[in-house]
Amino acid sequence: MENIVFEILKDICGEDLRGESEVNLFQSGRLDSLGVIELFVAIEEKFNITLDPAMVNRSEIETPQKIISYLKMAGLDK
Repeated sequence: MENIVFEILKDICGEDLRGESEVNLFQSGRLDSLGVIELFVAIEEKFNITLDPAMVNRSEIETPQKIISYLKMAGLDK
C-alpha cells in the first residue's frame, strides 16, 4: 500500500517523496485543494473505495505517512 500512496503522490506532486514521509504536504506547497481532490480520486480508483472528503480532516492527510496511516485505519492495508 505504501508504494501505491507514494506513486499517487509522485503523480500529483511531481516528485518522489519516499525519503520525506513526514514532510507537511500543505506547508511545503506540494499539495493544495485541487491536489487533495486528485489524491482522493486516485485513492478511490486504486483501492476501489469511496472517500467522503467532508469526513477527512486536513491534519489526517498532511504528510505521506499520515495518509498511509489513515488508509490503514480505514482497513485498506493491501
